[in-house]
Amino acid sequence: MSTLERAKSMSWYHTLELPEGLVTPGIFDLRDQVPHYRLPERLDGKRVLEVGTWDGFWAFELERRGAEVVALDLDREEDLDWPARRRPETFADVQRGQGFAVAKELLGSKVERVVCSVYHALPEDLGQFDLVFCGSVLIHLRDQVLALERIAALTKPGGMFVSAEEYDPRLDLLPWPVSRYRADRDAAVVYWMPNQRAWRSMIWGAGFDHVERVAKFSMKATDGWAVRHAVFHARKNG
Repeated sequence: MSTLERAKSMSWYHTLELPEGLVTPGIFDLRDQVPHYRLPERLDGKRVLEVGTWDGFWAFELERRGAEVVALDLDREEDLDWPARRRPETFADVQRGQGFAVAKELLGSKVERVVCSVYHALPEDLGQFDLVFCGSVLIHLRDQVLALERIAALTKPGGMFVSAEEYDPRLDLLPWPVSRYRADRDAAVVYWMPNQRAWRSMIWGAGFDHVERVAKFSMKATDGWAVRHAVFHARKNG
């Protein structure tokens, strides 16, 4: 089976535009939502890290803008954060990076995919980056603060962090940074649902000196449902 035929037969998380007019049927089609993230138009000569790449939509978009991109993710479902009561007894023998590998080959991409949890992502191993991008990932983590501290350590002085995550609009009515515990609900694993004040406070507390919310939008799934997201840009002093 050719790589293109494999792409046509696979399940996809992201909608990707691949050669020969193939558009993958992803759960999320982010193509018309890219402007909400307020990414730099050009990233030539910049070293960029994406945390939680899945099929690689953002990694390939950042590369298209000229960046040298490293993309982090895990291959096995059992390595993800699972609440003890919800952890499956067995896991399907499915490698999460297959879509990325197929898309990379078809696109002729040079993005480097590294199998690593953000909890274990250290500058001693990966170096530091001019820009770190993390979208729709932290909401699924048991320890959001540790993940943000790792991201801050991976960001060069003067560098930029782009975060886009779900938030709880009801908690936004409160004048404090707060978060709801959601890990026991019968849905995709979400440990903590912060309000926007909490996201900003956690990003600042992790080590970023300037934190600004630049956008709010609803990230639409291809079958009609949507998830509220807030986009923050953060920088470290040079």
